[in-house]
Parts: sequence; C-alpha cells; structure tokens
Amino acid sequence: MSDQIKEKEEKEAHKEALKKLKAARKEQVAVATSRMKEQRKVLKAIKEQLGDAEMTVPEIAAATGLPASEVLWYMATMKKYGEILEGPKDGSYYRYRLGQPAEAEPEPSVAE
Repeated sequence: MSDQIKEKEEKEAHKEALKKLKAARKEQVAVATSRMKEQRKVLKAIKEQLGDAEMTVPEIAAATGLPASEVLWYMATMKKYGEILEGPKDGSYYRYRLGQPAEAEPEPSVAE
C-alpha cells in the first residue's frame, strides 16, 4: 500500500474513533455545558449588581436571590482574578466593587 492510502485510512479510523467517543460522552458534555451556562449567568447577575455600587456579600445575595455561601464562593474567585476589588469594611463585611481583570504576565524574553 502506498503511504498516501495508509494515511487516509488512519485519518478515517481517527475520525471514527472521535465520533464514537463524542457519542459515548454526549451526556457528560451536556451536563458540563449546562453548568458553564449557569455559572456565566450567576457571574453576570453579580457583576450587574456591582455596576456602579459597592456592596457586601449579603447585599448581593439578597439582590440576586442567590444563597450567600454561593455568592461568597463566586466573589472569592472573582477577587482572585482581579475582576472585583475589596473595599472598606462595613460592619462585619467587606464592600466589593468591580475591578479590571488582571492582565497576563508578559513572558520573559530570552537574551542570547
């Protein structure tokens, strides 16, 4: 057999294997996709509440209808990536406001 025919057969076998894998994992992919959509929806709701205001976790939870524990989890993640900033304390809680996402660190250049 020529190399060209072998290569074509290998591509077809690879394509078929991917097709079977996709079919076998269809349910898991659907669940993950649904979870990501829900997370984006929650993040959007939190960011909308923070629009031009500083708010505490309980205030955001009340405004969005989400449990405070869930809001706190999202806030911690957003704070880690610089999407929100921690402001002054208001009683027992910190006030948060929107920030700018952290920019990626530039890769160091290699000097020759």
